[in-house]
Amino acid sequence: MRTAICLLRYFVFVNLFIIQASFVSGQGSIKNNIKFIDNFFENASPLIWDIKGDSIIKVGLLPDYESETPNRQTDHWYFKLVADKGTHVKIIFSKLLANFSKGRLSKRWWNFENSISCHISYDQKTWVPIKTTSLPGNELLLEFNMEGESVFIARLPPYTVSDLNVLKERIRCNELVKIYNIGATVEKRPLEIIQLGHENAPYSVLIRARAHPWEPGGNWVVEGIINEFLKQKSEKWLNNFCIFIMPMANKDGVARGMTRFNLNGKDLWRNWEPDPDPVLCPENYALEEFIKTLLKKGIKPSLAIDIHNDDYGEIHLALQKDKDSRYIKNMTLLREKMSEHSCYSTGLKYAWLTEGQSLSDFNFGFADGLLYKYGIDAVIYELNANWIQDLGKMPSNEDWMKIGENLNYAFYDYFNSRNK
Repeated sequence: MRTAICLLRYFVFVNLFIIQASFVSGQGSIKNNIKFIDNFFENASPLIWDIKGDSIIKVGLLPDYESETPNRQTDHWYFKLVADKGTHVKIIFSKLLANFSKGRLSKRWWNFENSISCHISYDQKTWVPIKTTSLPGNELLLEFNMEGESVFIARLPPYTVSDLNVLKERIRCNELVKIYNIGATVEKRPLEIIQLGHENAPYSVLIRARAHPWEPGGNWVVEGIINEFLKQKSEKWLNNFCIFIMPMANKDGVARGMTRFNLNGKDLWRNWEPDPDPVLCPENYALEEFIKTLLKKGIKPSLAIDIHNDDYGEIHLALQKDKDSRYIKNMTLLREKMSEHSCYSTGLKYAWLTEGQSLSDFNFGFADGLLYKYGIDAVIYELNANWIQDLGKMPSNEDWMKIGENLNYAFYDYFNSRNK
């Protein structure tokens, strides 16, 4: 009798286990196929997240600081998702803040007419673009199938402070390269200038990238410029121009995964009037002091470019009342040469180089500050972060590096044409 009771209990236990296993495996499952989000690594974005079911997770993006501050944005996301392989993941991005400038909401900031770019990677090396879907209330939906047990998700292919350090070590000993330390960020990260070529060349270009942390396109362009310049070792380039590059202006913001500001809440695109504050805005202060050092040596940059990402792709000029000014004529010529060399090897024209140029209404941003304070021809060069019509796809880091490679050719043609 006791044996029979034990056998009965055993069969009941086994059947209950089988039923429970079947329930968890998908028939009315209460199991979460999504495990967790990891954002505790370099350049990962601050965020909040909630699992809403087997395969749905809601991600709330956080602003750098005050949610109603001028120029607010939540354009950066970068995190690691851990979930069961094969899970059909649905990520809903919420708390998307539109850019707010000069007391008014920007009507163009989130380009919901086309897909907002997003990328995934299983190794942090190869990044695959995935289209998003806009939802009511400034939300975005991202859907894909997990091909591994973890995946990295980013707005754009990341470029970190560590990546820059690797680049510097690779080129440091090249005879055509000089690297200057010019100051430090709020958190005392070193700021540098990378010089390509000889400073006594007749023309010089000053390039700044990554004033806004969410915009890695500028760093990929800079790496392309450097690679091609050192690869070609072109005598005609060396005898024509020198390049000074501030490769990553907002290192603190990049390291911390911020969107737009430095750690003191200052926008490095702006804050050029009057002189940058060495405490509140040490990144701009360091660059301006470097420019003053060049001027004392008799070197006035012939051209200055501040490289950014946006949702459209434009060349922003300093505000000009005289539409026939020397500056406008020079910048029109520059844009023509950039368009001619927009894709040097394939003949394609990148849309962000041909979508037009606009007069900036932001007094004493980077372009205005350098033009009106020092007489340096300066522009803001925006790289479209979303769908590129002429390419029929979203831009990749390889596309941006190719743009950088070709800028060397555009600079040479631009300076030669100015002499004619």
